Amino acid sequence: MYNNNKNMENQITQKFIDILGPITDDRLYFGNFSLDASFNNDAMFKTPGVVALTDEQRQQVEQLIIDHYKVEKVLWMDLPSGLTPDGKETIVAQTHKLMDTDTLYKGKTAYVYQITFSPKMYDPKTIHTPVKDGCAVTPLLFNPENFIPSKKIILEFSPEYTQEILTDEDMKQHLREKLEKVLANPQEYEHQGFRACMLRFAAK
Repeated sequence: MYNNNKNMENQITQKFIDILGPITDDRLYFGNFSLDASFNNDAMFKTPGVVALTDEQRQQVEQLIIDHYKVEKVLWMDLPSGLTPDGKETIVAQTHKLMDTDTLYKGKTAYVYQITFSPKMYDPKTIHTPVKDGCAVTPLLFNPENFIPSKKIILEFSPEYTQEILTDEDMKQHLREKLEKVLANPQEYEHQGFRACMLRFAAK
């Protein structure tokens, strides 16, 4: 299976996913304490809660932040703003999109409030690229005028192959077989997508 979004990913995000995953759309926020998810009348608009880190996850995340940003230590914040332990400086957590080549904060303390992930995203240039057997199922897309969701099934074939080898009926049968494969296991033909990871912290 092809990963058409490979160029959109980065190693540091994958490391956070390895520690905190699986990441699903109801598990996008992670912190030092949990908040239950809230719901409204439509399940599509479920609001994710904050997932509390286990002791092991917290230790792994802290070490990852120390290694990535070269900070001296990590302290957790219960609110997005506050004071340093000595009460002399104000701390306001800023959102940093994680990149493999991030700014370093050597010798500083990272005051971490939250780790957040984006919903699954797709490169619009590749969503119609075949994933397997010359076929693909596009991600769920919303019409901006009426907000109606839809997906598309892509069946790729070569006109030259049609003319030289197959009759029209043979080609129709060939496409039917492809479509049946996709309908039998649509998840195998879906693009993997990618997520961005944001760290909300301040370095002092």
